Amino acid sequence: MANKREFKKEVTLILELVFEECLFTREFNPSKENEIEALIQEAVELYSIAISTKKEDPKISYKVYFNTLKENYYEKILVILSKLEDLRK
Repeated sequence: MANKREFKKEVTLILELVFEECLFTREFNPSKENEIEALIQEAVELYSIAISTKKEDPKISYKVYFNTLKENYYEKILVILSKLEDLRK
């Protein structure tokens, strides 16, 4: 990922894909609707954090801040994807 703009595009694309998969999963597993709704909410919250977060500590370089943001995002999105995979079983 070269810059913040590309990262934001990727975050948006991943949210769209997760949302789509959640809707498909809910259609085929109506009994898991509450879990899927919670997962959608978790993905939207992660999206909001990743898109709107701003560097507030002047002591941290922008590169370190941005790399930390990306790492945290990827860790959390993998957890969400793992939960979604479990719901599809």
